[in-house]
Amino acid sequence: MNWKQQSYDPFAMLANQILNDSFTPLLLSDKASSALAKMEAWQTDNIPVIEQATRKVIGQVTLEMLRDLPDESVQLSEFELERPIFAYENQHLFEVARQMLSNEVRFIALVDQAQAVTGIVEKKSLLEAFSKMLNITTEGSVISVDIDKADYTITKLINIIETEGAKVMGLTVEQIPESDATIRVSIKLNLQDTSAVISSLKRYNYTTTSENREDLFQVDMSSRADELLRYLDL
Repeated sequence: MNWKQQSYDPFAMLANQILNDSFTPLLLSDKASSALAKMEAWQTDNIPVIEQATRKVIGQVTLEMLRDLPDESVQLSEFELERPIFAYENQHLFEVARQMLSNEVRFIALVDQAQAVTGIVEKKSLLEAFSKMLNITTEGSVISVDIDKADYTITKLINIIETEGAKVMGLTVEQIPESDATIRVSIKLNLQDTSAVISSLKRYNYTTTSENREDLFQVDMSSRADELLRYLDL
């Protein structure tokens, strides 16, 4: 069974663009020994199992099920599998990440509208896609702005920035711990000198809390990716 690797489109950000073409799910006819070998090779304790004829995900086999088996030649059809876990191939990467986090899996099956498997997504590919989406490695500068939730509109913010000839290369939004009513928007721009942008934002009564250079943004985004990785490693 071969999965076709899709080209990456940073604007679409759909699950079917980051398929892993090396990892395949298990079949009911596979033996426990094959499942154990695959788990060891890929450093995972949870693998999707599909029905060969329909290619539908029928469950998950876990290391806990297979540990200390007296006979590893038994087929997976003999086990009571965990419930099936999958995401749709046309879903946004954020939804795939949510599924992986909530189910604590390293690999997740992607299915079409008929729920037939079209490929597998690995957490590593997901994190690499997030890195591209956030333009972590591109040059530029970063500004951070604290905004009341009631006043926050992304369109207005970007319009002010672009009026000064800057382009938004990446953007994150987070809740301010000290205030339920305030959010912090960190914006990566394609400019080294952000003084004109900051002055323009201040004219519109935005509070600029920092003028960080790109290295700080990369540290921040990398730490967030690491945090996601730690969650996915649970």
